[in-house]
Amino acid sequence: MQTTLERSSLTDRLNDPQTAEVLHRLLDHARSLDQMLTTVGELPNLLAIAVDFFDATCRKASQEGIDIEQRATRLVKLLIQVTEPNNMRAIEKLVSRLPKLEEGSALLDELPNLLATAMDVFDEWATTQKAQGIDLEQSVKQGLHAALYLGGKIHKEELDRIGFLLKSEVLSENSVATVSMAGTALSSCHQGTCEHPVAKRVGLFGLLGAMRDPNTQRALSFALQFARCFGGVLDKAPAGDLCSPQSSPSSSAKG
Repeated sequence: MQTTLERSSLTDRLNDPQTAEVLHRLLDHARSLDQMLTTVGELPNLLAIAVDFFDATCRKASQEGIDIEQRATRLVKLLIQVTEPNNMRAIEKLVSRLPKLEEGSALLDELPNLLATAMDVFDEWATTQKAQGIDLEQSVKQGLHAALYLGGKIHKEELDRIGFLLKSEVLSENSVATVSMAGTALSSCHQGTCEHPVAKRVGLFGLLGAMRDPNTQRALSFALQFARCFGGVLDKAPAGDLCSPQSSPSSSAKG
C-alpha cells in the first residue's frame, strides 16, 4: 500500500507541468551536460599534463640559471607595490592620458618622413653651397677652431666691449661705407695709383694751390661737416663719456 502511494505521488509529480518543464530543459541541455561531465572526467589528466609542462619548464629554467621561485617572489612584491594607493592613482592618471600618448606615437610614426624631408632640404642646400665653391666640412672645422681659439683668448670684459661696439654706430651702414672709401683712398695713396699724385713735399704755397683741386675741396668739405657733427655729438654726450676732470686742461689750470 505504501509503495502504491509513493508511485502515485511520483506519477503525480511527473505529470506536474513545472516538473515537465524542468525535464524538458534538462533534456535540451543534455548534450552540454554530457560534455561537461566528460570534461570533468578528463580534468585529472589535464591537471597532470599541466603539472608535467610546468615541471619541464622549471627544469629548463633551472638549467639556464633562472630561479623561478625567486622571480615569483619578486613578481608578488611588484604586484603589492603596484596595487598601493599612490601607485594606483599614478597609474590611473597615466591611463587617462593614453589618448595623448597615442597622438604622440602618431607623431613619432611621422618622424622618419620628417627627417627624410629635412635631409633632402639639407642635401639640396649643401649642393648649392658646393656649387658656389664653399666646402661645408672645411668651413665647419675652421668655424669650430675659430670659436675655440677666441673662447680661450677673449675674456669677459673684452666680450662686453665687443658687444658695446656692435651696439654702437661704428658698424652702421654709413660708417662702414665711409671707412671703406677712406681705406680705398689710403690704399691708392700708398700704392701710388691715385689719379692725382702730389709731390712728396708740399709747402704753404703748394697747400694753397691744392685748395683749388675739386677733390681736395670735397675732402675738406667732408672734414668740416664731420667736425660740425662731431662737435654736436660732444655737446650732447654726458660728462662721464668725455675726459675726466682730473685730466682736463681747466682742472690742471685750477690746480
